[in-house]
Amino acid sequence: MFWKILLATDLTPASDELIECARAFKEIGTEEVVLVHVTEVVDATGAVEVLPVQPVDVDAVLRRQRDALEMLGMKVAVESLLGPPAAMLEQAAKDHGVNAILAGSHGKGLFRSAALGSVSRELLRTTTHPLLLDRLDLARAGEEGASCRKIFSRILFPTDYSETAEKALDFLGKVALETGCSVTLMHVMEAMDEDPEVERSREEECWYLLEAKKRRLERLGAAEVSIDLVHGRASEEILSSMNKGAFTAIVMGGKGKGMLTELILGSTANEVARRATIPVLFVPAAVTEAPSS
Repeated sequence: MFWKILLATDLTPASDELIECARAFKEIGTEEVVLVHVTEVVDATGAVEVLPVQPVDVDAVLRRQRDALEMLGMKVAVESLLGPPAAMLEQAAKDHGVNAILAGSHGKGLFRSAALGSVSRELLRTTTHPLLLDRLDLARAGEEGASCRKIFSRILFPTDYSETAEKALDFLGKVALETGCSVTLMHVMEAMDEDPEVERSREEECWYLLEAKKRRLERLGAAEVSIDLVHGRASEEILSSMNKGAFTAIVMGGKGKGMLTELILGSTANEVARRATIPVLFVPAAVTEAPSS
């Protein structure tokens, strides 16, 4: 499935956590990693200038991270690029034919903006590749228990019943088949000020659809599937379930209807990506099937 991935590094110690994410991918068959660092260029006063990330030896850090990946038994290609980070990362992903992009959403340097930075947002908006965002925390760099270590163990999958969510469900089914992970299918019913009878009918339909998708995911290969129907605001309920469910990752479909209408740039995606304390795998609308080797 993810036989080749692009790993975006910002060279900070926190980005070393992404190596642990690569380890998780290795366990499901990833053979090659394209390690990419982008030095950002901006035109603030009419002249193009290179923004200093921090006083580090770029080549030395890339060599160290490459060596760590090779120690996992992976083939590694290294790219050091200059330009708009999101665009350069996406182009590198296309040029190398990768199956997914792995990036940090809260680091320094490449992702220097507070919270969910502009690079992450732009990747969410433009990428045609599955995008795994992991929260990087400089304060806990080097600690044991990196968030990605068991990413494909217990997955939360919010669905809005859209066509795009259906495609993402197929994608998740192949992940489940290869990893043996457990999955919780979740739907959030937002208040619509409906007649109580209409509301009950809508809730019954939602339960029916969740049950149908549970059976479908089990047929696709998931070993254990549970369902959860909740009421409230989408992003808040997703994050609340994340905190209560001991999940190792959230998988979300691309631009859809209903709950995830503005997933790529909208408030739900930004809130989940900004506040999630576990990795979030976004499957864009352009991904119609799981990649294969």
